Amino acid sequence: MLKRIGLIIVFVLIFGAGDIFADAVYLKNGNKVTGIIVGETDESVDIKINIGAVVTFSRQDIERVEKDADVERARMEESWETLKEQRKTRESREDDYNQEQREKGFVEYKGKWVSLEEKERLQAANIASDAEKGYGEERVSYNKNKGDRSSFASKLLSKGNWYRKETENFVIYYRDLEQAKIISDKAEYYFEKIAYDLGYEDEIEWKDKCQVYIVENADKWRDFLKDIGFNPELVGGFVPNYEEKEMFLAVLSDGYLAVTFPHELTHLIFREIAGQSTIPLWLNEGLANYEANLTSISNKLLVKYMKQGNHILLGDLLRMSNYPKGKEMRELFYAQSEKLVEFLIAQYGRKKFRDFCELILKDRSFHDAIFEIYREDFTDIEDFNIKLVEYIVK
Repeated sequence: MLKRIGLIIVFVLIFGAGDIFADAVYLKNGNKVTGIIVGETDESVDIKINIGAVVTFSRQDIERVEKDADVERARMEESWETLKEQRKTRESREDDYNQEQREKGFVEYKGKWVSLEEKERLQAANIASDAEKGYGEERVSYNKNKGDRSSFASKLLSKGNWYRKETENFVIYYRDLEQAKIISDKAEYYFEKIAYDLGYEDEIEWKDKCQVYIVENADKWRDFLKDIGFNPELVGGFVPNYEEKEMFLAVLSDGYLAVTFPHELTHLIFREIAGQSTIPLWLNEGLANYEANLTSISNKLLVKYMKQGNHILLGDLLRMSNYPKGKEMRELFYAQSEKLVEFLIAQYGRKKFRDFCELILKDRSFHDAIFEIYREDFTDIEDFNIKLVEYIVK
């Protein structure tokens, strides 16, 4: 009964007739409902509270009933009719006005009639404004959840003011808004793309989000690396502990983040797939460069060395367990590793590539894995190498 009484009071407030009062029902809960009593029995009272609403109260809920003179009831009926006509007139005018706006080619947007062009501008402005509100509002407290961070992250967050932005699988820590947008706008896309390319779409689910820390310029990055004992000349981004899912990225130049993030994310995802298995260096870095979309750079560099006869031979590439010395040789190693991965995925499909990787992660040799999965594609290792080179230089 209490729910019904609450609704009745709303009706009275909306449709009540100003200072005109007729009959009244006083309820035991202290409420008073006015209107015109239109029916009574030993068990209930029916009271008309506006032109089209009659509510019934149980005698058990009623304290007393007061009835006014017939003239007051008539005045209330008249006032209701007047309100009804006024409402109809107002609604009619609104309908006419709305129709006129439509005929002029206007559309309604957030309670206003505007042109289609203006609506498009307003929508874009609102979206941009709402998106920007999502950045920079959440300051990072250095002491909050301090025990859950690595020593690297703690050292970084202890210096300067940091903000954070969350997506489905990532928490981005940053100090520069535009840099945060580069990562957060693409993070989930790269996550799904990498899983798809590896043949593990819809199979990789992270219980804990990846923590991504963006250091905003080269000088601060070098200082950070020195502080944690890393060589600042060799590293532009790294994942120190795969289980903790922490990623540190440097902004060394324009566009660097867009390359480094998918590269490091590939390492993280593939390591989770591999578990405790050993990942060959060429496969680990080749996959990372492939997902970083460095194909054209790698291809141009590699063709140059092949023409000179100075590229890394296939057998040597597969045996490498350490990065080669010297900038040029490291670049060549990355280029050849990336093209080998691209060749297998682009030419023979991701399903075969997944099966191939699973054999490699079971410590099968490259030769055995190739000829078990790609037995219909290559006659021998020389045939494989020739087709790989032809793919690179075509």
